Order: sequence, then C-alpha cells, then structure tokens
Amino acid sequence: MTLWWLRRPGTVASLSERDLLNQARSGNSEAIRALLTPHEPLVFRLCLAILGNRADAEDAAQETLLAAIKALPRFRGDAQISTWLVRIARNLCTKRRPVNVALDDAGLSVVGPEETTLDRLVLRDALAHLTDLQRTCLMLQAVEGWSAREIAQSLSVTSKKVENELYRARKALARWEESSNGDEDGN
Repeated sequence: MTLWWLRRPGTVASLSERDLLNQARSGNSEAIRALLTPHEPLVFRLCLAILGNRADAEDAAQETLLAAIKALPRFRGDAQISTWLVRIARNLCTKRRPVNVALDDAGLSVVGPEETTLDRLVLRDALAHLTDLQRTCLMLQAVEGWSAREIAQSLSVTSKKVENELYRARKALARWEESSNGDEDGN
C-alpha cells in the first residue's frame, strides 16, 4: 500500500514530532508526510489484522490516514501519533468489518517467507477463533511490541481490559491447538 503523495522526501524530516505536528496542523504537506509516513505500516498491519484481507485493509489504511489528515487541526497532541492513528484505524475497521468474515492468506503478514503454505493456513484458522479486540491486542503486543498500557491508551480501554483480552486470546489459541491436535489422531 502506498500513498504516493506521502512518499516524497522533504526538508521537514529533521524536525521534532511536536514541530511537525504544529506545521501539519497549518496545512504544510511536507510536515504531514513526515508525520504520518512512518506510521503507515503499523496502520496497514492493524487494518489487516482486523479486516482479514489485503484489499479491504489497504482501503481502510488509506481512509485512516485521510481521516487523520482531516482531524489534525483538532488533535491536541496528548497522545503519540501512533496511538492516535491506531484508535482511528480500529474505529474505522470495526465499522467496516462484516460479521464472521474469514481471514485470508494476506492477513498473515506476521508469517515470514520461510513459513510454508500449510503453516499459513494453520495460523489463519487459529486467528479466526479470536475476536477483533483479541486479535488487535495480540497483534499490537506480539508484532509491534507495545505494552498493555500503550495498547489500552490507543484503544481507549483500561490496561486491565487489554491484559484480559490477551489472556483470553492465548486461552482461545491454546483451546484451538488442543482441539486441532486431537483431530490429527496423534500426528
């Protein structure tokens, strides 16, 4: 996914995030690019984790960045840009996501190229047993390395809620693994 108008190099890249934010609020396109471009992969991965397919995730990520640009004048800067973008992306994806949509192979971006197709299918099946919130929390912690506090802030929930969702996700994955191993007749 590429927002071509966010890809041009500029001179504002050396400014602090606070200075970039101030310039972006005033409509400086170079500042907007420098502020949002580093967060584009995170936004895309989150959209992919929630929506489950690449095309919808690309659309949602672009909508997220466009919504952020429109909302920049109202953004106070109390939260980190990444936290704010995650909140926008999650809200947008939650509204877009049809009920019971299955994850497709593109939703497995956390799997490296060394993994086999079978491993990807197994992971897809496992992740499909999680709720959107569990998948989001798990992705932000396991893939992005965020703390429970950072996840909670970005999702507008408590740290305890995040910890509970991570616990439930792990339990659901363990139940899934147990049931899938039982189906293999000891293999």
